[in-house]
Amino acid sequence: MNSDKGGNAQKIKHSSAPGVIWITGYSGAGKSTVGRKVNFRLNESGVRSVFLDGDDLRSVLGGRWGYTKEDRIALAHSYFHLANLLVAQGVTVVISAVAMYREVFDWIKRNVDRSLVVYLEVPEEERRKRDRSTKNVYAQIGNMQNLYDAPDFADLAVTNSGHTTPDKAADAILEAVTNQNQNLRPDKGREAHWNSYYSEASLIAEPSSFARLVSEQIGEARSLLEVGCGNGRDSLYFGTLGLRVMAIDPSQAAIDVCRQSPSAEKIEFLQGVAADLIGQTGEPFDVVYSRFCLHAMTESEEVETLNAVHRVCANGARFFIECRSINDPLARKGEVISPTERIFGHYRRFIVLDELKARLDRAGFDVLWAEELDNVSAIEGDNPVVIRLTAKRR
Repeated sequence: MNSDKGGNAQKIKHSSAPGVIWITGYSGAGKSTVGRKVNFRLNESGVRSVFLDGDDLRSVLGGRWGYTKEDRIALAHSYFHLANLLVAQGVTVVISAVAMYREVFDWIKRNVDRSLVVYLEVPEEERRKRDRSTKNVYAQIGNMQNLYDAPDFADLAVTNSGHTTPDKAADAILEAVTNQNQNLRPDKGREAHWNSYYSEASLIAEPSSFARLVSEQIGEARSLLEVGCGNGRDSLYFGTLGLRVMAIDPSQAAIDVCRQSPSAEKIEFLQGVAADLIGQTGEPFDVVYSRFCLHAMTESEEVETLNAVHRVCANGARFFIECRSINDPLARKGEVISPTERIFGHYRRFIVLDELKARLDRAGFDVLWAEELDNVSAIEGDNPVVIRLTAKRR
């Protein structure tokens, strides 16, 4: 092996979160050989990783796809849906597959956390020579460039011929993984969806049933922070109770809608996320309120939100949460992104109650009460199963 254990692979143990390393290239480029080397070194360095090969996957998935462009794209989507299911459970996936289509790349960049797309550059003459002794694909297909999109979308191009051995190619990939942006997170289409949604939304006068329930439990509280205020209906309601109210939402369009209310001057509406508030809120809040917001976040965003909330609220402050449960019927509809994430019209992550409780505990909250129920937030034919929860800051 042309790499010592104190090199790039060892660094990855301390720097890498789970992700997908897609090694692509035309037939004969050495994708499988390099992929196996990358996977081996990741495992040797202590990273939980698995290797998936496109040829194996085509067989494992039942051979239901043909060889048209449409079939190849559909098969590739199946590869990366599977890969993302593994990533969501803490596994780094190294996958070797051609699948060079813009649609596939766009899906990965939109939905997969920490993806790295690597194109192996090998002269066609060399690729054909290698292929004749293995798959003999060129004899059957001819010019492969006609089948695929140009690989200009790749994050990294690595030579795998001549003086550059597969070991050196694996070194270059591991170096890129080590230096990859640790905060690389796809948007999953959320910004465009919510800006469009709220641009067409109107103010809703009535507070939610959850806001009314919470109002009966806040006692002598003087201040409230709403995380994910949406159209502002609940923030405006809490403002009528005499509380100092600050409300934040990542969608600028939502904040613009909120500020249209005649009573908006009583509320401090801000565009951003909870972490933006650290050190900016003045006196800590007595109450934090979040309705139908956590399930619009990725898990890592939720963790950051819980930690930020802990920092901006007072000791003993109450944290009230309502969100969609994993037992919600919509959790079985639409496109699968991970075991808890779906796209059905737009992105949602469905919350597992035990996991939410554990994340709250790690963030410094004690859960006082929690339940899952339906028939409390039904709207326009959608009767979600929700989690309602009250926590107390330690």
